Amino acid sequence: MLAYLIAAAAQATTPAPIPQARWKQIPSVYDRALAYPEHAAARGLAGQATLRCRISDIGRPVKCTVHSETPPGEGFGKAAMKLRSKMSFHPPGPGEDPWVLIPLNFDPDPKKALHIY
Repeated sequence: MLAYLIAAAAQATTPAPIPQARWKQIPSVYDRALAYPEHAAARGLAGQATLRCRISDIGRPVKCTVHSETPPGEGFGKAAMKLRSKMSFHPPGPGEDPWVLIPLNFDPDPKKALHIY
């Protein structure tokens, strides 16, 4: 019985995974090139950033924060934040969590930069 209570308590305190956003409109390669961190671009450095945002009823990302950035400290999180106005998503359905993760890939090679997670 004690083991069951401990397992139930652990499940109750474990947060549910944050779903990935369902894209409607992605930032263009041109938009991402404009937002690309200058220091990283000068060195040909690729990176990735993931935003955690609430998706509004009209599909816009709001209340965003940088969830992760790779490599750290190179400005890819800030670059992703600059692109929020260029993003559009399918609004959350009834009962769906409006908080999502939005991963973005930045690469100096335009063919690789087209990849959105």
